[in-house]
Amino acid sequence: MYTLISKWTIIPSKEKEALEAIKYLALKVHEEEPDTWVYMVHTPDFSEPNLPTPAQGEVVFFEIYKDKTAFTAHVAGRVFTDFVQKHAHLFLSNYGQPYVTLEIMEHQAGFMRNEICEPYK
Repeated sequence: MYTLISKWTIIPSKEKEALEAIKYLALKVHEEEPDTWVYMVHTPDFSEPNLPTPAQGEVVFFEIYKDKTAFTAHVAGRVFTDFVQKHAHLFLSNYGQPYVTLEIMEHQAGFMRNEICEPYK
């Protein structure tokens, strides 16, 4: 299992377009990448107290892959590379690529119920 958290930042005024593109990305990952076990994307709920307060436009990806090879296949694959090529302009970028923070996680404990979420909205 290969687990990570990645954060992107949507450019102000591009939220609607970016979130529509992300929803389509999640759908395509679900359909075409069976070794991507979990692909959940969230944005902060500013109606709730957050400590510290997250950045406006923040998008958090929580992903679990079968293994590191599956992750590498995802980032090098057609679904993700097409997404970046078509939609990078919607996100904060660095040298023409979306600026992304990435944290690789080591599983310690816990579970995930089947009812956790719909495959996509």
